Parts: sequence; structure tokens; C-alpha cells
Amino acid sequence: MRTDRHVRNLASSSGFRKLLAVRLTSQAADGMFQASLALSVFFNPALGDNTKPFTYAAAVALLLGPYSLLGPYVGVVLDRFSRRNLIGAANVLRAALVFTIAMTLQTGLDWTWVLCAMVVLAANRFVLAGLGAAHPHVVEAPELVTANSLASTLGAMAYGLGLAMTGLARLLFDSDISYSMLALAAGLGYLASAVIVSASFRPDSLGPGPQKRVAEGLWKGVASTTSGMVDGLRHLRRRRGPALAMALQGLHRLLYGIVFIVAIALFMGFFWDIESDPSRTTTISWLLVLAVLGNIGVFVAAVVTPRATRHWGPKNWSVVLMAMCAVVVAALAGTMKPVMFAVAVLLVNIASQGIKITVDTGIQRGVEDSYRGRVFSLNDTIYNVGYLAGLFAAALVVPSDGYSPGTLAGVAISYGLICVGYAYLARDDAPYDSQAWSPATPEPRPSTSR
Repeated sequence: MRTDRHVRNLASSSGFRKLLAVRLTSQAADGMFQASLALSVFFNPALGDNTKPFTYAAAVALLLGPYSLLGPYVGVVLDRFSRRNLIGAANVLRAALVFTIAMTLQTGLDWTWVLCAMVVLAANRFVLAGLGAAHPHVVEAPELVTANSLASTLGAMAYGLGLAMTGLARLLFDSDISYSMLALAAGLGYLASAVIVSASFRPDSLGPGPQKRVAEGLWKGVASTTSGMVDGLRHLRRRRGPALAMALQGLHRLLYGIVFIVAIALFMGFFWDIESDPSRTTTISWLLVLAVLGNIGVFVAAVVTPRATRHWGPKNWSVVLMAMCAVVVAALAGTMKPVMFAVAVLLVNIASQGIKITVDTGIQRGVEDSYRGRVFSLNDTIYNVGYLAGLFAAALVVPSDGYSPGTLAGVAISYGLICVGYAYLARDDAPYDSQAWSPATPEPRPSTSR
């Protein structure tokens, strides 16, 4: 198969292997850091009782808000300075900030480590975007689609491994390991990533080349990016297929945020038996299982989505995924059992990643190249703002113990209505043609459906 040949070619590319090593160490450290942060916020006695839905939503929004808002403007910097140096510097900075966090984590709620954590997560935008922009410098054009898919899938698995390792360390060595030690382990991962990128590549080898760097000033670039997002929105009026898919994903992310808050609140409240599990070992175990299953869902989606879109078409595949979400969440509302939530996390994450792959491919193949970057920036904002809106919508209606079958039933109905609405509105406007490249693409490219 064509994909198999591309994978073999990538495996023989030393540049791709080195860039992949940078990604895997960085994303594994991300998993370790975010797991240690979550454990310290919700299970650290020094921080008091944080078991309220609004606390969960505020914690996620506080940490991911800057990350989300920064996203569209990362390219302004990456197109003006050495990407190799930016990736290395971002990881060194993150390692230093993680050390600061580790020193203050045990003292209770301290805005020093809160601000440091926000910067650590925001800097991740530079690392991942820089790695993605660097792929054309180490991978031949025919292998780019496979390289992007392989790198994102393995990166998600590395992130999940980091989460799992940190959770297991907390469970197995509860009395011997502190939250600070867990955070410091992530700092070492960031340092390793910085060393690999610095030792493996020359300052200009990952771009942009001196002749391709944007000449306009940085602040003019920020202003032009903002106006570019508006231009991208206008362009989507003529590209209903990608536009409807982006809207579908934004609504899905809103509902996903609601389900996320309900699940966290349930495992921290209704499902917790304080008498038999005063140290919340069972709670941590369940949350660890959910995190691992979520990452398995991402991997499964990466495997099945190209084949599903080839056989059913991207529009029908998106409809199937939204219908699956409706059925799964309805089952949650009817059972309210931990095991069902584990199954739901796996299936809903398959749907979430499957829709994301379809939307990304729709933008790549259904939007003119001169508008593609601006539309991607707009999509990134819709993706994150939808999720944050869902978090706070849930915080307004979900009780402290999380037991809210009515809320889940409402989410299930909403999934069903959105599914039917999208199927009707997109009946003549699929995200892209799964059998041929869109005329919007200026030259022949290998199909992602094979």
C-alpha cells in the first residue's frame, strides 16, 4: 500500500527520526507535567478542597486560555526567527519554569506557580507549531501527509505515556514521592528535548531561510494575522464544505467540554467513597484509566478515519461520529456508572479526533492555498473557544457531586440535533472529495485516504 511505502521512507530519514525524537520527548514531558499539575491541584491537601465544577472549569481555562489565544499568532514569530532556536529555547524556558513550580508547589496556592504553569502550557504552542512547520525541511513532499499523521499519532501516545507514568508513580509510591518530584521529572524531559534539537540541527536547517523570512515588523504581523482571520472567515462563505465541518467541530467541542466537567465531578464526588478510600486512590486510578483510554481513542481514530472517509466519504463519517456521541452520552445518562464512563471516553475521543482529522483535511484540500493558513488559525480559535465555553456552561448547571443525568440527556439530544442538522445542511457540501484532490490544491498531492 502507498502508506506503507511512505512509512518505510520516513523510517529511513535521519532528519525525520531526529525531529520525531524532539517531539516525543517534549510531548511525554507535557503528559508528565500536566498529570503532576492536575494531581497537585485536586489531590494536594495544601491547596484545600477544590472539588467544585466551577473550580475544574476555572483551572482548565486558566491554564489553557493563554494557550488557546496564543495559537493563531505563533506563526508570526515562527516565520521570522530560527525555528530550531525557538523550539530549543521554549523547552529550556519550560524546564526552568517547571523547576520554579516544583519549589513552590508544596506551599499551597501560590500565584507564582500558577503563572509559571500558564507560560509552560502556552510555550507548548511554539514547540508543536514549530515542529509542524519544520517537517517540509526534513521530509520529501510525497511523504508529508504520512509524516504529519505519524508524528501527531506518536506524539499523542507519548503524551499518554507521560500521563500514565506520572499517575502510576503517584499510586505506587504515594508516601515516597512528592508532587514536586513529579513536576521535576517533566522538567528533565523538556531539557532532553532541547538538547536533542540543538545537537541534531543547525540554526537555519528547520527554517525559515533568510530569503523566506517575512520582512514586516512583528507587531504589524500580529495586526495582519488578526485581519487575516477575518479574511479567512469571509473566504469560507465560498467554501461551505469546510465551513460547515468547522462549525460542527466547534459545537462538538462545546458539548465535549460539558461531558468532561460532568465526568471529573462524578469521579471526584458521587463515585468517591470517603470511608473506604480516604486517600482517593480509587479516584486517581479511574482518572488514570480515563486518560489512557482517551489517548487510545486518539490513536484508533488516526487508524480508522482515513479508511472510513475513503469508503463512506468525510461528510457521512462525521455524521456517524456525531451519532455515536449521541448514543454514548445517552447511555451515560441512563446508567451513570464508572465503567460506562470509561467506555464513553474511548468512543467520544475516537469521534473527537476523527472529526478533527476530517476538518483539517477539509481545510487542506478544500481551501485555496493563499487562505489556508488564515483558515487554520480561525479553526484553531473555534476549536479551543468552543471547549472553554462548554466547561463554563457545565459549571453553571452541574452540581458539586457531578450527578446530573438530566444534563447528560440534554447533551445527548443536542448531539442528535446537530448530527441531523449537519447531515441536512452539508448534503451537497462535503468537507472534501475523498476520492480526488480538490481543484483548490495547486498541484497533485497524495491522498490522505490511502
